[in-house]
Amino acid sequence: MKEEKKSSSVTLLEELKELSRNKLTLFEPNPQNSGKDMLLLPLESYKEAMDLILYLLKTCIMSLEAEYTPDKYIGEPEFCTSEVLKLITQLMPYEEMEILDGVHAMMKQWN
Repeated sequence: MKEEKKSSSVTLLEELKELSRNKLTLFEPNPQNSGKDMLLLPLESYKEAMDLILYLLKTCIMSLEAEYTPDKYIGEPEFCTSEVLKLITQLMPYEEMEILDGVHAMMKQWN
């Protein structure tokens, strides 16, 4: 009986591993911080990333300017907007902008 339980536990564990490999694909391990995972956004270009950031910013502006009636499902709009703005700061491609600044400086030398 013990052997059957052990075998069924191993089978269950293998099934869970297979399911997680195939279905739990939203997060990737974070190489800079092993305690946290990363949420990957499939984007085709930096322009698409900047468009996404712009849409998020515009949504925050609209939410701050809108009339609001308290709602138990939406919660506090100031808090939600603050959290989206924090996310936007993480989405900003700062390092890539440094590359563009370097390329821009080099191009100035050629003109």
